[in-house]
Amino acid sequence: MNDVVSTSWVPRKTAVIFADEDVDGLMSATIVARRYLGNFQIKFVTARSLPDALQRFKRTLKKRLQKDENYVKELDIFVVDVGINRASIEDFAESAVYFRRMGIRVLYFDSHSNKYNGLTLLPKLEEAGVKTYLGKIGTAAASVIQDFMGTEETVRFRKLGALSDREVSFNEMREMLPEKEGLRMLQAAVAWGAWKERSFLHRISWELAHNVRLDFTKHQEIIEYSNFANKHRDRLYRHVSKKSEILELSVNPRILAVFCLDRNDFGKARGTIAGHLAGEWSAVILLITHNETKQFYSISIRNHYRLKVDLERLGQLALAKSAGGSKDAYRITLRMDKLIPFLVAIQQWAYSLKPPWVRKEKVVKKRKDV
Repeated sequence: MNDVVSTSWVPRKTAVIFADEDVDGLMSATIVARRYLGNFQIKFVTARSLPDALQRFKRTLKKRLQKDENYVKELDIFVVDVGINRASIEDFAESAVYFRRMGIRVLYFDSHSNKYNGLTLLPKLEEAGVKTYLGKIGTAAASVIQDFMGTEETVRFRKLGALSDREVSFNEMREMLPEKEGLRMLQAAVAWGAWKERSFLHRISWELAHNVRLDFTKHQEIIEYSNFANKHRDRLYRHVSKKSEILELSVNPRILAVFCLDRNDFGKARGTIAGHLAGEWSAVILLITHNETKQFYSISIRNHYRLKVDLERLGQLALAKSAGGSKDAYRITLRMDKLIPFLVAIQQWAYSLKPPWVRKEKVVKKRKDV
């Protein structure tokens, strides 16, 4: 694995960027796109959809090469802010080998948990020739990319990605307070777009790449989609608060499994709702809902802002191939028949943990560009 340091990066002519469909992914992709203005494509994906997206691009690439065989000599492929997991690693590595044999540079930037059963999956990518650049868990991917290839004009994107991904808070980055309302609107709009109107993600990424000072609070699409997303999220939150069933997995630390199995319209709101519940109920929350795929549950796990447990370790207890996250946020796609063993494993694991659970605030050393 490569340590991320400021380096002289010489872009080729064209970039194809596979980015996570959230604000940190959007900002990460935009930082890259600014180095390839006029010659970039951004494809928004998730850890689950990345393999299929790479396969589709391979088919597109073959057709392109029939017209221009030199295209690959000037092509860089980036995968940014997309957590790899056991379900996607083999396909990702296989595609990377294919691209590398054609002379295409493949780079991967991320900071999610990348372990399965306690072991990192990164060696598989490195064997396939992927240049991997990882930050510590809890670091925004935009920060990792800014350190590698960012410029002064993309510092704003780095900061927005860091704020969105909770690497830092507005209290720690007071000069960004004027961006607070706009960032929250953008977060809601991106979540809605990823669920209902994916073309919005492409439009807004193009605008950002060409206008680094874009004002989110005056952007009509952002205003419209953020209103849709906030109303939908609030309705869901009220429903979950009143109608869900709760199982207390642990008293100290307090861990609650929250079942809401009578709705399947959560979209991208699961994590936000789980976070709100964690704050309101002063507990680590496992929000369990039906997945869009039959026979699976979606589980969003959030820490309380003061009650901190190792969510990476907790999530790995599921031994799920589709899982990943960061310090305070973890997500799992789990077969229905694996849920009870997972919850029992959490109970046993929590019993072995030792208090205190109130996190001691650490002095945050500010980065030079913060």
